[in-house]
Amino acid sequence: MTIMFNKEMVNTNLLPVSSDNSKSRIPYFDLAKGVCILLVVWFHLTEIFGVHTVFDTYLYAVRMPLYVFLSGLFFKSYGGIWQLVKKKTKRLLVPFCFFYLTTSVLLPILLHKFCGIEFRTGDDWRLLYAFLTYDDYPNIPLWFLWALFMLNVSFYVLQRYIKSEVLLGLCCLGLSILLGYVLNLPASISKAFGYFFFFYLGSLVHRRNLLDAMPVRFVFPAAFILFVVLGLFSPANDVLAFVQQILLSVVGVLSLLLLCKVIGHLPYVSYVGRYSIMLLVTHEPLIRVLSILHIDNIFVCFLLLAASYLLIIPFMRRYMPHVTAQT
Repeated sequence: MTIMFNKEMVNTNLLPVSSDNSKSRIPYFDLAKGVCILLVVWFHLTEIFGVHTVFDTYLYAVRMPLYVFLSGLFFKSYGGIWQLVKKKTKRLLVPFCFFYLTTSVLLPILLHKFCGIEFRTGDDWRLLYAFLTYDDYPNIPLWFLWALFMLNVSFYVLQRYIKSEVLLGLCCLGLSILLGYVLNLPASISKAFGYFFFFYLGSLVHRRNLLDAMPVRFVFPAAFILFVVLGLFSPANDVLAFVQQILLSVVGVLSLLLLCKVIGHLPYVSYVGRYSIMLLVTHEPLIRVLSILHIDNIFVCFLLLAASYLLIIPFMRRYMPHVTAQT
């Protein structure tokens, strides 16, 4: 909106697996995740610095849809609803709870008290329940872990009782529209389900092995050209705008995945992609800390953040494996 591969050897969602055995991974998926998480970091920097370009439409179209697509691509039922909930609690809810309490509650309170840093989302103990309301909270990217938990469980229930592929797709699309665009629900529910259709598409691609079946040298140029052309339009009609956004995200995700498949591996990007959860849960607080240094160049800030993960990732792998889905 995300081959013929051994399902038992591939990670079951966008989060990294704990094994260091390179044979257990598909390289270009790590590359795709790396591109995604770096786009997320860049997006949040542009919001803070107020930097916007003509490419914003295209970046927005692939940034989150690809993440959800990849999660759907590696969806697995684990033999039952309770097994699924247990697995996703360990890989998604545990990191969410730990980093919410530390980076969205304790850190803002301490930074406000001792460094005088003001947070527009608040800096007192009301932050404990801020994610359950319509209000923002300091480490906003954490919503995605909670969102993936909801999407995985919801998709399990739907695919368990809806056997028709077409009907399942229509239900996921309907829920995307109803919960994501019509209703305004708290606790990131609307934000999460706005991407539900991409979760379904990822699962569909997995079941049909569609990526392996595509002739890359023909499909990639066609998808990329269509992606560029679609991004040039801004329909005034809400329905047409919604359809255009869905199509733009689909061809954008397809283009990026196929490009990553051709490239295969880029050392730094693939590395951070493998441990993308670590960037996801920490880059927003790091941006706040860097703000103390009054760095006014977005590119310098981005490079400093990127370089810091060469130290942060090894540290978190060694000392924080249980809260970063490494066990």
